[in-house]
Amino acid sequence: AETTGYYQGNTMSGTRLNSKIEDLGQSITVMTKEQMSDFAMLDINDIFLYEAGTEGIGTYTQFEVDRNASPTDNSLNPQGSNRVRGVGAANLSFANFETSGRVPLDPINIDAVEISRGPNASIIGLGTSGGTVNMVASSANLSRNFSQVQVRGDSFDGYRSSVDLSRVILKDKLALRGSAVHQ
Repeated sequence: AETTGYYQGNTMSGTRLNSKIEDLGQSITVMTKEQMSDFAMLDINDIFLYEAGTEGIGTYTQFEVDRNASPTDNSLNPQGSNRVRGVGAANLSFANFETSGRVPLDPINIDAVEISRGPNASIIGLGTSGGTVNMVASSANLSRNFSQVQVRGDSFDGYRSSVDLSRVILKDKLALRGSAVHQ
């Protein structure tokens, strides 16, 4: 199934094969790039605000107790301070390869975010008890040219500008894509 607006019918996160979500026996949600753009989502915590069974730093604070029995707040780690299904932090992957989470999720270099809740034995090495958040890497469009320029600002003197270009070199065979962000 093609991606249409907020709907994406296929995923690679279930079995590492291009499979229909309806054929998989697990809870997988796909957040498309269009939905992330419409809701101004820039990181994993923005996405978790809109997904069922997930908590990011906006709704969950991870406390740890150090050796002196003093509680410390782990919300300074926005990629790792989360819970899926109330169990534990999800591991992060980019194009189905596990990442450390040190490089934040950014919508400029991804086409979708696939959230697999709970352990998954089909994706060996990635299925933790919390689940997996897989970022689907952006790819060049082989059939048509694509250009997008965005500028945005917020009420706290923040701003972001981005350029995303895809050019066909040989139709249906070779294309080139480039993206840039200033924030």
